[in-house]
Amino acid sequence: MQQVAIRRDEIYNYFHGSASCQQFFFAAAQEARYAAYYTSMYLLQDTTESLMVHRSKGFSPDPFEAYIEFWGVMQALFIQQDSISELYEAVFGSALATRNLTSWQALRNLRNTCAGHPAKKERPKTSPLSRTFMGRSFGNYSAVTYEQWRRGSSISYPVVDLGALIDSYATEAESQLAAVMQSMRLQWP
Repeated sequence: MQQVAIRRDEIYNYFHGSASCQQFFFAAAQEARYAAYYTSMYLLQDTTESLMVHRSKGFSPDPFEAYIEFWGVMQALFIQQDSISELYEAVFGSALATRNLTSWQALRNLRNTCAGHPAKKERPKTSPLSRTFMGRSFGNYSAVTYEQWRRGSSISYPVVDLGALIDSYATEAESQLAAVMQSMRLQWP
């Protein structure tokens, strides 16, 4: 996650040091792109710093607090991903393709899976129904456990190394931010 923070700062500093970049974004025709850039940069900073602090601290030993913390971490990751996507689109003018970012997708799927009630409208009709339950004593960054029921099979207890998944995702996220930085240098030397 530290590399995400470094790339974010690099982008921020480049923007503020480049007259041509500012001229582009401050043009009236680019108002929406500037708003996306500006908002994304602050949300990216807030989520990244919060995730780094929580990771170094770990989940609370109090299961009630840990439960809320888990969902806060998962939501912060969603917000961070959305911020990177918005930033990418503000700079490139096109949407970020995340389909091949496997850890990025795995985090989103984990959050949605652990929510317990699948969004049926997004689920293919051929996909078996699955419901999950996540108790308050779910584990920690190295091993998150939840209970999963799938139609036609028995109950299972998947274990996810959340820390490793976040680390893998952070590598993918940093590479997208590196692409943003490279594009900014090319577009606004």
